[in-house]
Amino acid sequence: MSSRNSGSGASNAPGMDARKTESGTVAEQEDSFDRDLHGDNRAGQHGGSSEIRAYTAYDVKELHAQMPDFTNEELKRIPVLAHGERLEQGGIYLDLSDKAKGSFTAQGSMEAQDPHRYVPKAALDFELWNKLTGVQH
Repeated sequence: MSSRNSGSGASNAPGMDARKTESGTVAEQEDSFDRDLHGDNRAGQHGGSSEIRAYTAYDVKELHAQMPDFTNEELKRIPVLAHGERLEQGGIYLDLSDKAKGSFTAQGSMEAQDPHRYVPKAALDFELWNKLTGVQH
C-alpha cells in the first residue's frame, strides 16, 4: 500500500483543512468563552475514586481540648477536610469549629476554608458520628 495525498481525502489530512487540527475539529476544542461562562461546572460533585485530601482530628491539637470525651484512637478516625477541598453536593457534614450548629447538607459551591473544620458523615461509622453530634441512644 502506498500513501498518497491526492484525491478528496487529502483535504481532511491534519494541517490541510483550517477546520481540522491534530486534536480534532474546531467545535471539539474548548474556547476561553466557554470556560468563562461555565467555570468549574462539576464543582461539588463527587468525581468517583479521586483521593480527597484530609487530616484527622488527632492532628489538630486544639481539638484535643475541645473534645475531651474522645480517645486518641477515636480522634484518629475522624477525618477533617483539608483547606481548599470541595464538599460533596448533598453530603452531610459537621463543622468541628462550630459543633453547636449541628450537621448540615453541603451545596455544590462549598469548599473547606479557615476557620472551618468539616467532617464528612460518609467517612465515619454511625457510632462515632452519633458521639460526635451528641446523639444519645
